[in-house]
Amino acid sequence: MENSAEQLIKYVLKKLETEPVEKRVELYDVLASFMPDETTSVQLRKCSEELRQIDLKLQSLKSFFFIRDTHENSEPRS
Repeated sequence: MENSAEQLIKYVLKKLETEPVEKRVELYDVLASFMPDETTSVQLRKCSEELRQIDLKLQSLKSFFFIRDTHENSEPRS
């Protein structure tokens, strides 16, 4: 049987999959500080930062298309 800490970590990681990205990043960083070994903690922080960067790139891409769509859909001025 798994120890309590391992069960809790698995449970939290599974539940975090349903959280919005911003909240996941924040909670992954918090969880990293509770990890029993430094290697796992560093890996979790690295994944957290990668997720943050991917989300920023996605938001930028969405912003680009929103601005472009707004501009292209506007009616020509006389």
